[in-house]
Amino acid sequence: MTIKDIAKECGFGLGTVSRVINNQPGVSEQTRKAIQAVIDKHNFVLNQNAKRLKELEHKNIVILVKGTSSPLLTGILECIQKQIESLPYTANVVILDEYDNEAQVASRIFYEQKPLGFIFLGGSPDVYKEDFSKIKIPCVVISNQAHDVENCNLSSVSIDDRKAAEFATTQLIQNGHKKIGIIGGDLKSSELTKRRFQGFLDAMKANGLSFDEEKQYVVAKYSFESGASAAKTLLRQYPDMTAIFSMSDVMAIGAIRSLHDEGFSVPEDISITGFDGLPFCDYYCPKITTIRQLKDELANKGLSALLDSMEQQKPSTHTLVPFEFVQGESVKNIRE
Repeated sequence: MTIKDIAKECGFGLGTVSRVINNQPGVSEQTRKAIQAVIDKHNFVLNQNAKRLKELEHKNIVILVKGTSSPLLTGILECIQKQIESLPYTANVVILDEYDNEAQVASRIFYEQKPLGFIFLGGSPDVYKEDFSKIKIPCVVISNQAHDVENCNLSSVSIDDRKAAEFATTQLIQNGHKKIGIIGGDLKSSELTKRRFQGFLDAMKANGLSFDEEKQYVVAKYSFESGASAAKTLLRQYPDMTAIFSMSDVMAIGAIRSLHDEGFSVPEDISITGFDGLPFCDYYCPKITTIRQLKDELANKGLSALLDSMEQQKPSTHTLVPFEFVQGESVKNIRE
């Protein structure tokens, strides 16, 4: 026996029967009694689980994760999923390649699934401005800035990557390092990478140090394998370097592996810094000197911004959260 069977037997529409079953107003007392008599006759009980699943079909939040090997984004994702479990929403996670256009993917998903909102983890809104401007439902970018995109539906929560990179580079310089190589992302396709690179250049310029991008910069994906490969290339291109600024912790750890294989010790021969402050960096040997992003705060503020927009129609916001510098064991003072 289903609600359709009840409606057929009593001769009323599905909407009217549904209002009676759910004890909602808008039904006359006479009609209510007639429908209730059929319900009682068959001892009909509404399947609440089925009802909830039906409701949740229309309360979906899509989370697009940019990059397949980022422990930081994975950590933020776990925080968000845990929070959504206690909310009247479902979460659909979509994993993208580092170079995919996530705004175009979101547009396709919108027409297929009609979600209430999007969360972009590691997106590139500055690169795909035109595509992001077309998204007409609430969305938030977490771990990247989106203030330059003209879209009243788009919020963002991140650290100030430029300032963080400048701070980390300054620490290397204060420890006596002037010949510094970089392992970073693709400057053509990643605004986040551009901001970290600009922060590096800010520190170099402030200290009167020159930089040869062709020799001192190697492009890599944000992964262990790519960091390892980039370190070998950097050794060939810039053999007299004393330090490496890596744009992620996984790049740094991959680089350390390659340096060790090539006969170099960290930090005795070459110092290295990471970026993200992943928990396992505290247990790596040597402990990685890095910039820590507060993933719980990024997740909380990002989800709150999205819910405020979805539920209260609040305007988009662009929030910068603090970062922390972690003094590890991977940088040697060579001033002496």
